[in-house]
Amino acid sequence: MIHDLIHESPTLLAADLCIVGAGAAGITLAVESAQKGKKVLVLEGGGATREDSSQSLYDSEIAGLPHRGIHTGRIRVKGGTTVRWGGQILELDALDFTPRPGVPESGWPFPKSTLTPFYERALSLEGLAKVERSDAAVWQDLSLPFTQYDDLEAYLSRWCPEPNFARLHHKTLAEHPNIHLWLHASAVELMTDGQAATGLRCRTLTGKEAIFRAPHYIFALGGIESSRFFLQPRAEGLPWNRSGLLGQNFQDHIDCNAAAVEPLDPKRFHDTFDPIITHGFKYLPKLRLLPQSQAAHGTLNIGSTMSFEDTGKVRGQAKSTVRNLIRARFSEVTRDNLRHTAKHLPMLVHQAWRYKVQRRAYSPPEVRIFLRVHCEQEPTSRSRITLTDQRDPLGLLRIRFDWQISERELDTIRQYVLVAQRVLANVARIIPNEDLMSGSPNFLARCDDSNHHMGGMRMSTSDATGIVDTDLRLYGLTNTYICSSAVFPSSGFSNPTHTVLALALRLSDHLK
Repeated sequence: MIHDLIHESPTLLAADLCIVGAGAAGITLAVESAQKGKKVLVLEGGGATREDSSQSLYDSEIAGLPHRGIHTGRIRVKGGTTVRWGGQILELDALDFTPRPGVPESGWPFPKSTLTPFYERALSLEGLAKVERSDAAVWQDLSLPFTQYDDLEAYLSRWCPEPNFARLHHKTLAEHPNIHLWLHASAVELMTDGQAATGLRCRTLTGKEAIFRAPHYIFALGGIESSRFFLQPRAEGLPWNRSGLLGQNFQDHIDCNAAAVEPLDPKRFHDTFDPIITHGFKYLPKLRLLPQSQAAHGTLNIGSTMSFEDTGKVRGQAKSTVRNLIRARFSEVTRDNLRHTAKHLPMLVHQAWRYKVQRRAYSPPEVRIFLRVHCEQEPTSRSRITLTDQRDPLGLLRIRFDWQISERELDTIRQYVLVAQRVLANVARIIPNEDLMSGSPNFLARCDDSNHHMGGMRMSTSDATGIVDTDLRLYGLTNTYICSSAVFPSSGFSNPTHTVLALALRLSDHLK
């Protein structure tokens, strides 16, 4: 059931489980726990749709490199960032869980095999229960070869058919008797007795307050907001921060066009790298540097896609209109949209043929192609989250955010481009970015973040080296857990959401 703290007074203030945040992790935990018979409170600081007033609570001070995601990659709304997320699903590599020589603090406290069954279970909650697990089978279905390369591994990511978790799980959230989702219920204070959490004070922007209680509390906030909440000053100090690492070692994925790409055989190239849409699912061809190659070149983990940049803005609007029509989102289509689409009907017919017959995305002949890399940041990254002395309307201190890119990370991108240039020589001309190869600081302006906010609340086997234990329990409290990408000790280069959901399912089993 869905409630709004602004307009209603809670009659149920206690449950078996209190979940803070109604993004992908919070919704997953709520659905799983409710189906196991637990009564669940879900507290969401935003509303049913995005609101400027709620969003302004994320206004932050930038102290380091420009970081788009500090504002655009955090959405305070039911569904969290999934309301604008593309829905790409990808597991971390086994290598990411393993301590790597020459990469300080790399690895996780457990191997990938610990999460393997939960990765599989997460697919159902992502709407991907029937997706093809085998890359080779996808290529065979298309009657195309499954190409492999020296030093680079070719693989496919999967995409959720409905990426918005608020839509995907709306019926369960709205109708399940064990779920009470409260909107506009922003957590402002975790109340404790020194050993355990005893209550959670929530407040609306109109000043209304309520205290919710449960035997267990799970904070399923974003990777940045998790650190922010637990950095807020307390009279008794921060018992979970004995390591001093809270807010430290933040990691994103460095996302940039590292080289221009000129196909030698356009048909072969597009058959290899164009997105695949088949049997109701989307797959994206990718490349990644093999573990032995990482060791040989002394790099971090890194992968890439081919980025097709269509300069036709109006053409892009037409494709967007078609997508909305296909998905029956007629309220999002205007008469102007339809007129624009009609003007580009020949292109759309060609696109439809490519989509329906060949089951591939369509790239116009004039499209520009780039090698778009996604680079892991060092587990000991110098990026960090701290607080300013400015308070938001709820009374919480705002964030000072310092994002840094290290020379090792830049060198990883450089080495990857050289490997790709050599390995793909019979497929395309790879033309490295001059600023990247010369080491010019100008290249930093081309580096974007990926809205993949990780680190800051490191998982570790000891409170001397981390903020949460291997069961995601917050050190210093017996009944409080963090289910967020903030707990990642190291980040690989894969999108983090699938791993967060695997952690959520593992935590749900732990608490049952």
